[in-house]
Amino acid sequence: MNVSIAYFLVILIWSTTPLAIQWSGHQDWFFGIAARILISAIIVIPLVFIFGKAKFSLKPSALKVYAAASLGMLGGMTPIYYAAQTMPSGWISIIFGLTPILMGIFSYFLLKNFTLTSNKILGIIISFAGLIVIFSPHLNWQSSLALQGLLFALLGTSFHSLSTVLVKRLNHEVPHSHVVAGTVWISAVVYTLFHPSYIMEFPGMDIKALGAIFYLGSIGSVFGFILYYYILKRLDAVRIGLITLITPIVAVLLGHFLNNEPLDAIILLGVLLVISGLVVYEFGHKIRKPKH
Repeated sequence: MNVSIAYFLVILIWSTTPLAIQWSGHQDWFFGIAARILISAIIVIPLVFIFGKAKFSLKPSALKVYAAASLGMLGGMTPIYYAAQTMPSGWISIIFGLTPILMGIFSYFLLKNFTLTSNKILGIIISFAGLIVIFSPHLNWQSSLALQGLLFALLGTSFHSLSTVLVKRLNHEVPHSHVVAGTVWISAVVYTLFHPSYIMEFPGMDIKALGAIFYLGSIGSVFGFILYYYILKRLDAVRIGLITLITPIVAVLLGHFLNNEPLDAIILLGVLLVISGLVVYEFGHKIRKPKH
């Protein structure tokens, strides 16, 4: 597949994921994520055997890649699902938009030849200022639930960012479809062990929640992650984070028009600051100094 097409599809999927997460978990958020991963684990099995060009590897080097990717799914998605029930879906996408910055911080410690330059530090400051602009007027800081949601969203984004950097560092030979398969299988086992009653007892869910779960289980997890790891092997780790320059804007608009989520001048200003910070973070070094 063309890398540009895969890149566009990842943006589309990630833009719709926050709203689907909120819809799938509004009755039982943990069932929403557990069912999503179980569906993904079932769907990915034939894909590995049909499209896999190599035998599924259980070598220690491959297991390290699966474990690193699972960190992003278990440690990243679980807090995000909880946080999505405490705030608008668009805000989740905005927080997730900090991925490039967090990836850069982790890359500084884990990858060779990566430095945090002055423009990157300035970009970090601007983006977090945008986050403050968005959340401060709307969060009741005396509400532990709201504060927990914000912290959990940041935690999930951090785990996702760390996982991405680790996969980039460790994965040099494992096919991207195998990375997804290993990740969802490990995650499915963990979720099942944590709450085995879901296998025997299917909680009552409305059509919207079930549709969102199946969308996330098939498109969001399987095809979305296959495409994600496809471009991850072909582009540098930080450049992958540029996807989040677009997805917060689209997600905020989708949340407003499809889910009646708030959208005012303050939120738009905050989104602009977050995006501006990301631009400075990524491209500030390319801005030429004026000639004297």
